[in-house]
Amino acid sequence: MWTPYIAARGTDRAIGRLSIGAALHGGTETGKAEPDEAGVDYTMVVILLAALSYNALLAIANAHVTAISLTQVALSEFVILAAGGALILSRGLRPFDAPCLIFAVGSLLGTLVLSIINQEPVIGMMRNAADIAIFTMLGMRCNRATLRACFMASVILVAAVMVVELTSIKFYSNLFNPFSYYVNTRGLGENDFDNTGLFGNSLGFEGRFSFGLFSTPRTSSIFLEQTSLANFATFCTIYLTSIWSTAHRREKIIGIALILTVLLSNNSRTASTIAVLCLAGYFIFPRLPRYGTLVLPLLMIGLALAVTNHLGDSKEDDLAGRLGLSILMLSRTDIQGLLGLRAVSAADMFPDSGYSYTLYAASIFGAMALWLYIALIVPANSSARRRCSWGIGIFFFLNLLIGGNAVYTVKIAAPLWLLAGYMRRDALSPSNAPQPAVHHTGLRDTAGQAPSARVHQAVSGFSIR
Repeated sequence: MWTPYIAARGTDRAIGRLSIGAALHGGTETGKAEPDEAGVDYTMVVILLAALSYNALLAIANAHVTAISLTQVALSEFVILAAGGALILSRGLRPFDAPCLIFAVGSLLGTLVLSIINQEPVIGMMRNAADIAIFTMLGMRCNRATLRACFMASVILVAAVMVVELTSIKFYSNLFNPFSYYVNTRGLGENDFDNTGLFGNSLGFEGRFSFGLFSTPRTSSIFLEQTSLANFATFCTIYLTSIWSTAHRREKIIGIALILTVLLSNNSRTASTIAVLCLAGYFIFPRLPRYGTLVLPLLMIGLALAVTNHLGDSKEDDLAGRLGLSILMLSRTDIQGLLGLRAVSAADMFPDSGYSYTLYAASIFGAMALWLYIALIVPANSSARRRCSWGIGIFFFLNLLIGGNAVYTVKIAAPLWLLAGYMRRDALSPSNAPQPAVHHTGLRDTAGQAPSARVHQAVSGFSIR
C-alpha cells in the first residue's frame, strides 16, 4: 500500500533526490520492477477503452436488447472507476499520489457538506473529481509503452467507428440509435426528433459554422454525440504536441489524420481553435511562465468579456451568443450559489455555462481546488510538460466558456488525465532529478573506499529504473 521513502542510513541520505526517485519508481526495496515497467499494461488499456466505449455498448443494448436507464449508465461508470481504483491499490499507493488523494478526499468531504446543506445527495462534482484523480493516478503508473498503446488503441477504435458513420449513416444509426439512447438515459432530445435516429445536436442547423467538406451530419463516432468527439480530437492534439519528440512515426501519422478528419467532419469551432492554439503553442508554451497556467481562467473570462462588448448582444448559437451567455450567467452569481446552496440544480441551471456550473456545483471552494489542480498537477519543468500543462489548461478553461459539464465526462477525462498523470510521473523520474555533485578530494574512508565509490554503491543498491 503506502510506501513512503525513509532514509534509514547515512548513505541513503547522501544521494538525496535520487533516493526519493528510486522509492517512487523502483517498485520495491529489492529493485523488482513494477508490472507495468516490463511492457504494455493491457489492463490499463482495457480500462481506458471501456471508458471511451461504454456508452456505445449500452446504446447497442438499448437499441436491440432492452431499454437502458440512467441507473445502468451510472453503474457502468462506477464499475470503470472501481476497476481503475482496484488497479491503483494493487500497485500500492506512493508519495507521488498525494496531490490526487488530497484532491479526491477534499472533494468527498465537500460533497458530504454540500449534501447536508442541500438536504439531498450532491454527487455531480464528486464523480467528476473521482474521474480526474483516478485516471491521473493511473497515468502515474503508466510507462511509455502503455501510454502509446492506450493512444493507438483509442485512436483506431474512434477512427473505425467514424469510418462506418461517414460511409453509412443508416447502418450507424440502426446499430446505436443515439436518439433513443439519450432520450431513455438523459431525457435529451424529446423536442429534436428526426428520423435519422441521431443525437439532436449532430444534425446542426441552417447557418451554423461548417467547413463545408462533408455533407453528412456532424460526426460523433463511438461517443454518439459530437461534443465528445471534438474534445477527443483536442486530447489527441495535446498528446501529440506534448510527446512529439518521442512519438513513433505511426503515432504522428494516425493521430494527425484523425484530428484533421474529426475537425473537418465535426465542424467544431472550439476544437479547431484549440488545435490552432496548440500548434502555435508547441513553439510558444515552453517560453511562457512556469506557473502562468494559474491565470488562464481569469484571462479567458477577460477575453470573453472584451469580445462580448465588441460584438454586442446575440441570442444565436454563434461566438457572441455563447460567450455572452457565460458572461451573463457569471454576472448573476449570488452568494448562495458560491456557497453551494444551489448545487443540486446546477446542471439544469447552466447547461451551456461551464464556469457557473462549476461554481454552483462545487461551491467557490471546490472550484478553487479544481482550478489549482488543473493548473499545477503537471510540473512545468520541461518543454514537453509545459506544452502539456498549457494545453490541458487552455482546453478546460476555454471550454468552460461555451459549454456546461462536457469537459468532465469520463469519455474525455480518461485519456486526458492519463496523459497528465504520465507527464507528472515522468517529471519525477530519477533521470530528471539533478545529479548530486561528488567532490574528489582523494580522501578514503576507514574501509579504504573513496567517497565516489561509496556513492556508487549506495546508488546501485537502490536499482533505480
